[in-house]
Amino acid sequence: MKKPYVSIIIPLYNPKKQLLEKIIKEIKCQKGKLQFEVIKIKGDRGLANAYNQGIRKSKGEIIITLHQDCMPLEKNSITKLINPFRDEKVVLVYSWVMEKDEKRKYYPFAPDGKFTAFRKSALEEVGLFNEIVFFTGGEDVDMWLKLKKIGKIVRVKTGILHIHPNYKGNKTIEKRRQNGSINGALTKIWGIRNPKWFKSILLCFIFPFSYGKEYIKAYISGKQTYRRKE
Repeated sequence: MKKPYVSIIIPLYNPKKQLLEKIIKEIKCQKGKLQFEVIKIKGDRGLANAYNQGIRKSKGEIIITLHQDCMPLEKNSITKLINPFRDEKVVLVYSWVMEKDEKRKYYPFAPDGKFTAFRKSALEEVGLFNEIVFFTGGEDVDMWLKLKKIGKIVRVKTGILHIHPNYKGNKTIEKRRQNGSINGALTKIWGIRNPKWFKSILLCFIFPFSYGKEYIKAYISGKQTYRRKE
């Protein structure tokens, strides 16, 4: 069976040049007689916007989003990521993530775009990523929830190394504010179908002046209203 043409979209926001070159070199060394293109998009207008720009420029039947600080860990990682699309009902495939700093390996509860493959026709069917509501996060969960309605979602046994020095997750005030804003918008749209709705309510009480404040603002406005400054 002929392998599908693949478009790999890499959103860029102040990338580390040497790391990015290394990642692209690793992509080009992937095994499996792949037919693919690499599309680099400036992410100044947000992740959702960058993804959508890349999708509109793409020639591939399969879209892979790859973050600028994520390195495929196997020589056949891309092949493993696209193989499930042989099943025409599959619309999204995702891998595990290894955090370099924390030495932690995990599958995200909802595919987070770091190394995620989509059937292009399915993305077009649901209207692409929601760049009106989401800027620096939340577009991934929103898309996952939309695609669950129309097809199969598969996770595969391959992964990427997330190379993000000093990454502190939800531990900084700026990150809490941003995540509060993202989840406020997600809960406004999806209610309890947002997988983090309950945790979000708890965090509103624990961090009322950072997470909670931005959660409420985003819930009222219906879109992400805060982007971290760090």
